Amino acid sequence: MNNVFDYTKKNLDTFLKSGDFVVHFEHGIGRYIGTKIIKTGKIENEYLMIKYLKNDILYVPLTSMHLVNKYAPCSIRTENITLNKLGSDVWKKTRKKTIHKIKDLAVELLDNISERLSKKGFEFKNNIFKYKSFCDNCNFELTYDQKKAIDAVLYDMQRNTIMNRLICGDVGFGKTEIAMRAAFVAVENKKQVALLAPTTLLTQQHFKNFSLRFKNWPIKIAMLSRFLNVQEQKKVLNEILEGTINIVIGTHRILQKDIIWYDLGLLIIDEEHRFGVSQKECINTLRSGIDILALTATPIPRTLNMAINGLRDLSIISTPPKHRFAIKTFIYEYDQIIIKQAIENELLRKGQVYYLHNNIKTITKTLDFLKKLVPKARIEILHSKMCKKSLKRIMKNFQNNNFDVLVCTTIIETGIDIANANTIIIEYADQFGLAQLNQLRGRVGRSFRQAYAYFLTSPKCTLKENSKKRLEAISAIHTLGSGFSLSINDLEIRGSGELLGSKQSGQINSIGISLYHELLNHAIHAIKSGKEISLENIKNSLTEVDLHIPAFFPESYIADVSTRLNFYKKIFSCTISEIYSLENQLIHNFGIIPEFVCNLIETAKIRQTAHTLGIKKINLHQKGGFIEFHKNNKVNHRNLIKILQNSKMYNFVTNTKLKIEIYTSNSDRIKYIKKFLTSIS
Repeated sequence: MNNVFDYTKKNLDTFLKSGDFVVHFEHGIGRYIGTKIIKTGKIENEYLMIKYLKNDILYVPLTSMHLVNKYAPCSIRTENITLNKLGSDVWKKTRKKTIHKIKDLAVELLDNISERLSKKGFEFKNNIFKYKSFCDNCNFELTYDQKKAIDAVLYDMQRNTIMNRLICGDVGFGKTEIAMRAAFVAVENKKQVALLAPTTLLTQQHFKNFSLRFKNWPIKIAMLSRFLNVQEQKKVLNEILEGTINIVIGTHRILQKDIIWYDLGLLIIDEEHRFGVSQKECINTLRSGIDILALTATPIPRTLNMAINGLRDLSIISTPPKHRFAIKTFIYEYDQIIIKQAIENELLRKGQVYYLHNNIKTITKTLDFLKKLVPKARIEILHSKMCKKSLKRIMKNFQNNNFDVLVCTTIIETGIDIANANTIIIEYADQFGLAQLNQLRGRVGRSFRQAYAYFLTSPKCTLKENSKKRLEAISAIHTLGSGFSLSINDLEIRGSGELLGSKQSGQINSIGISLYHELLNHAIHAIKSGKEISLENIKNSLTEVDLHIPAFFPESYIADVSTRLNFYKKIFSCTISEIYSLENQLIHNFGIIPEFVCNLIETAKIRQTAHTLGIKKINLHQKGGFIEFHKNNKVNHRNLIKILQNSKMYNFVTNTKLKIEIYTSNSDRIKYIKKFLTSIS
């Protein structure tokens, strides 16, 4: 859970831009208006500027970025967000009330997790030799993330508790291979496997892939969907009851009451968010006492929220397969010239095109329009109201490259895997959800050829606020493995969804999703450690370090302000080992690290060490300064006493505040404080 929270936390704050609402832990909700280099004495540093009520400006040193979160409410429109007033007690009261409510939620969450873990599940055994033989037939090399995900799945299956794991990875990132390996282990333990898919096309695709992958093993696989007639369905149902079928792949048909399982042990759900309320109730009935493995490219806010809060385990596959290109995404107002050029460019390289028009009533008119616009293109239509024979025929012809452009509805959203189709054009893209746009975009780019996605929108003047945000988010994230990041954006745009009822939304609105989850994580940690969650305990984790040295990212080193802010946030949220990794990333992306950035990195390391020791604040300048300790610190008091006895430069002015009188240059100050902290560890 903690890794999921950290991953999510970093992504929630990645897209901070001028005009965004932010929440400062001490001062509340304001509006970020930019950064500024401020000179204090002879020292320059970069500051974050936050505007509060009555146009008051708060200058936050970027070494204190850990106190600032992006503000995203659960359900409030941005025009209704109220800024806090600097120096007012309103924010302090809001924060105190929210922490109290979050404590109750943390207890409830931990109770739910305990209840789930207390239910006994089947302990699968893994025959290493057979499993290795099955894995050797995989025709591609697993990425690091895939290996981690399958290890987590196998670990879950071999425990005596019920697995409830979500695998999140972009389309084509190998989620199906993980499902196949889990299914193999289940079948080897004499258990049946059900794979639930939202569409008949995706069911067919899975059936084809599973049949090919398991062809060398005595494992019987069957498909159950509307493509089968009544007699064929009856035959499959009888074989499920008798236990002669090992793996059943189907649509919601496999959830119906007439199916009696011989011994179901594993349920795999592909794109769970595509199922309706009644179908989810059937899933909940079926899932009782069996292991669950869910696969998704972009989890919806509620699912993501459950994973963040520990109600589900989450594995993220963000590493792309070798030799894959990121899909180039373009957002334009609807324009016939752009449509014509996009189609003709794909035809020039002998590729194929998806043209998405999501209205069955007018899809034939769109077909006629495109035939006139691009006369040389061979064009067909596809939608869910067509008979199954026509669906099969058209899809087979498209797969065999018998025509160039497929005019279709969202029926292609899942289950279509055609390597030669590498351009998709989507009409009225502003009317789709973020997860759906990402899923549709994933229909292309399934080969080693550059793919293109064109999102055509209504005129900008008619775009709704949330539609605009979705399109901005998907255009901003164009790298491979972006599905999870898009889900984080969806979490911000749509809200976190009902987790344990609607009672959370008011608290989330008052402080924003990012800070809400940070405080919830504090509460869960505190309860697990047998501690009391309180404002004082939270503040104890916010160590401040000011060495009065230039410590910032110069514009000459990282020109883009958003990128700088992202690195400030990362560097002061990292562990010491992660900071070393971040150093390598900076060198790789921007070159040799300049002096001011070295100072920043060392300050971050000092802050981490000080936090571990229970130090509240370090403030050192040219002629000395002070170190303030928390009452319950972890300092080696014997060593500290020796230091005090052997030197006159130290003096406790209060029980917890140590005054230091020492002359140091900027470079010596870092060496001095690091040595001092080491000596009292």
